[in-house]
Order: sequence, then structure tokens, then C-alpha cells
Amino acid sequence: MSVDAFKLAQEIRRRFEEGDARLPVLPEAVIKVRAMVNDKDKGAADIAKVIATDSTFSTTVLRIANSARFKTAGVEIRNLSMAIQRLGGRRTLQLMTAISSQIHLAVKDPDLQALLRESTQHSLLVAAAAQHLACLVGSVDPEEAFMGGMLFDVGVAAIICAVPEEMAACDDQQRHELLRQLHREMGGRLLTYWEMPDAFIALASHHGVEADDRPRENLIDVIDVVQFLLAGTGHTPPFDVMPEGIDVLHYPPMKRLGLNETHLAAVEVELEDGFEELAGIFS
Repeated sequence: MSVDAFKLAQEIRRRFEEGDARLPVLPEAVIKVRAMVNDKDKGAADIAKVIATDSTFSTTVLRIANSARFKTAGVEIRNLSMAIQRLGGRRTLQLMTAISSQIHLAVKDPDLQALLRESTQHSLLVAAAAQHLACLVGSVDPEEAFMGGMLFDVGVAAIICAVPEEMAACDDQQRHELLRQLHREMGGRLLTYWEMPDAFIALASHHGVEADDRPRENLIDVIDVVQFLLAGTGHTPPFDVMPEGIDVLHYPPMKRLGLNETHLAAVEVELEDGFEELAGIFS
């Protein structure tokens, strides 16, 4: 890492710790839905009314509920209440949070917008492949794997949106170096601030690193396997450094999940179609 990028990383940490920089807040609709999910007197119809006030949420939730990856037995979901009944209140809340991380976090600078698009496109690739891989291995809920793919790199958007002026002053190489160093730390902070489940916080904080303090969570292994496979197909993860000189079947997360070449081939087939579907949903 260059000296300038290293110093900036230290400065950004200091600003967050001293309160000079603030993490992005969730949209009001997500906060209202969270309160309803925790209120036993509220149901799908109440949540649907809140989501309907935000065109981005209402359109995206319906698209996802009707996508091949969430629709059950080909039954068309015609309204938000049906979508929420299908997904469940807590899953809908998690989905809205994932949507917020991909769509509602925005900046004005064109170069930073391009950086957010790069992060979003990579997350969509990971989400599509992770959900398919979870279906194959059986030890991770496929919908949780999908959410994990959407959220694991959320620290990238957190940093860009919290300190856009500092990020805009860097060149492209410095930005990527800075984000590689900080995105796990800030992703964990942001998902803790957003009160997401511990599994997603652990994923954001520990993905891509083999260390003694790494939680033994299958969800983290699924995301790491997908990123390793993506790197091997020309989709190099922009903010994580993949280990070199390791055969795919000897990659530690791969071994822990008990995967073989048949699993890998199935995931590679899913990548193109799954990504195109998700790109259409989030367009």
C-alpha cells in the first residue's frame, strides 16, 4: 500500500472513532419495517403499506419475489402482501437492508459512482453464485447465502458514502488499496449499526481471510469459495486479495464445505444466467 493510502486509512479510522465521520443510516422505510417485524400486532399488510411508499423498494421486492430464485412452484406473486407472506417479515427486512446497500447509498462524484457500480456488480455475481452453491451443499440456507452475497462487501459503500471528499481526492489505485484495507472493518461496523444478524456481521468482518479469529461459519466459506471461483473465471474480486498457487480443491473453505469438481461446474454454469437476472432486477 502506498504511504498516502495508508495515512488516509488511519485518518478515516480516527474520524469514525471520534465521531467526525458517520456511517450511512438506513432509509426510513426500513426503520419502520423493523419496528413492525418486532410488533406481534403487525402483519404482512402493514409492512406492505410501508414498502409501497418507496417505489424503489416496492419494485425491487416484487421483482425478487417473482424471480426464479425466490418464487415457489411457479406461482406468480401479484402484490406486496403476497411477496411478504412468501418471504416472511424478517427475511423481507433483511432484503430491504440488502437493497439499501446496493441502491440507496449514493454519491455525486462520477468516479465514486463508478466505484459503487463496480462493487454492486461484483456483489450481484457473488449473490447469484452463492445462492446456487448453497442449494448444492445443503449446509447454508440459499436465501441467506443470497443476502450474504449482497451484503458481504457493504463496507465499500460505507466508506465511500461516509468520506466522499477524501475518496475523491485519491487516484483509482489508492482508492482500491484503501478499500481493501478497510472494507471488512467498516462493513462489520455498518451491519452492527444497522442491527443485522450476527452471521452477516461476521461475514462482512471476516470474509477472505484465513485467521485464528475467523468464525467457523459455513456462510463465510460459501462466499469465499464463490470469490475464489470468480477469480478463476476472470472476475477478479476488486476489494479482496485471493491466494495464489492453490489448487481450487485444496482451498481451505472448499475443503471445509466438502466440495468437488461437480459442484464447481454447476456454479460456473449458474453464474452468467444468474447475474443477468439479478442485474435486470436491480437495474
